[in-house]
Amino acid sequence: MQTFVISTEAEWSNWRTAWNLLTQSNPMMSLEWLGAWWRAFGASHQLHILMVVRDQQLVGIVPCYLHDTRLGKQLRFLGSGSVCSDYLGPIVQADCAAEVYKAIHQHLCQSVYSGELRGIESIQLEGISANDGWHLSLAQFAKDAGFSLRTQPMANSWSLELPSSWAELHERQRGHGVHRKAKKCIARINSNELCVRQLTDVASLEFGMNQLILLHQARRESVGDKGCFADPRFEIFLRDAISGMLAERTACFTVCEKSEQVIGVQLLLLGSETVFMYQSGVDPNYMSLEPGHAIVTGSLSYAISEGYKAYDFLRGDEPYKAFWGAQPQSLQRIILASPTFKAQAIEAVQRNLSWLRSCYSDLSGSGVSKS
Repeated sequence: MQTFVISTEAEWSNWRTAWNLLTQSNPMMSLEWLGAWWRAFGASHQLHILMVVRDQQLVGIVPCYLHDTRLGKQLRFLGSGSVCSDYLGPIVQADCAAEVYKAIHQHLCQSVYSGELRGIESIQLEGISANDGWHLSLAQFAKDAGFSLRTQPMANSWSLELPSSWAELHERQRGHGVHRKAKKCIARINSNELCVRQLTDVASLEFGMNQLILLHQARRESVGDKGCFADPRFEIFLRDAISGMLAERTACFTVCEKSEQVIGVQLLLLGSETVFMYQSGVDPNYMSLEPGHAIVTGSLSYAISEGYKAYDFLRGDEPYKAFWGAQPQSLQRIILASPTFKAQAIEAVQRNLSWLRSCYSDLSGSGVSKS
């Protein structure tokens, strides 16, 4: 196994084909997605992508960057933060995962003491699945390098296993509220009261993005939230990412229309076996027509017809995800602090703050007044 670090975008782009072949199960790890994130959010930071090659074939990637903060230098995943990329972590070829993890482990240890990571205060890794096989390797790295390790639970992602037909899914839902909702949505679509369709080509980028921004912000503002598009970098990132992903057929939009007016929209990211519902928006003036349920019905039908095996609602514990029968998937944030006095002092403060927030959350959930 050979390991090396990519630190420039030009060098990174040379690996596009091999990178996307390895990351095809999760489009949020694709070069289109992470490259767009870097261009929008990477200013003043340094790329630090660890590559693992065997016999000139790419078999492992740890897509990170070095982040300078007032508290010191940190190593973080590309795509983390407000963009909310899920299922981050090393990308490894399944038939040599153990060897790749060992190579990553050895490289990190060497880098901390004698290489590119000398002087970092912490490694901050978020969006990692609790089922990721990297956990044991990280724990061993922490022990070998003298780092402390702390794990924080994040909001769950929610995944729905898909059958081979819509009728089978509908039968599975029989007797539940979602069965009635889906049946009502289908009746509205079949009667032409609503039209639900997919936008799958590059030519639909402007229309799809404009509708998504308009309806996402309208819905967020209706509940007193600024919405993620309040940060101009987010729109720059998403337009850039989806433009490339539409070209690669790893993204599409689902739109719901009433008399040719869009009243609901979803942005879907397309993996090799899973459809990921990344973001949506609905017109608050048409809530009586349940456009949210209509676009879920439409995108689920699309996913089943295209042969996908799962539909993932991604991060967030909103009730509608369980309503549709999705199951929670635990996501975690892992913090590794270096053995320096400064890093351990900062980590001690953050541990205590985390404990206090947890206590406050428990008390609030028990009905204790926040005042």
